[in-house]
Amino acid sequence: MTESFTTKFICKVCGNTFEDQSILNQHIADSHHPKRIVTINDIINGVFEGKINFPKTKAEIVKEVEKNKDNENKPEITPEVIDIIRNLPDRRYNDQADLALGIEQQQQKARV
Repeated sequence: MTESFTTKFICKVCGNTFEDQSILNQHIADSHHPKRIVTINDIINGVFEGKINFPKTKAEIVKEVEKNKDNENKPEITPEVIDIIRNLPDRRYNDQADLALGIEQQQQKARV
């Protein structure tokens, strides 16, 4: 009896596996492009499905993201999005515009 081994190519960013290196490369280019900037719309629409009841503290927003990060129906919750949320200024967010401002402030600090 001979065993058949299939080489798996694993994405170091999200852990998905692929049968072929070229498919993995395309996946990385499409899904994890290093210059892609996560926008407030990505977070509100993707992570919170456009529904987030404000006001929320940073801790409440982080808890919501952490709760949903392993949900297969939420591929938008990437490690990059999680880092953005975890690094928000520690305060209360009154609405989407306030959250957008917090994300913008966090991203500006990261660029410096």
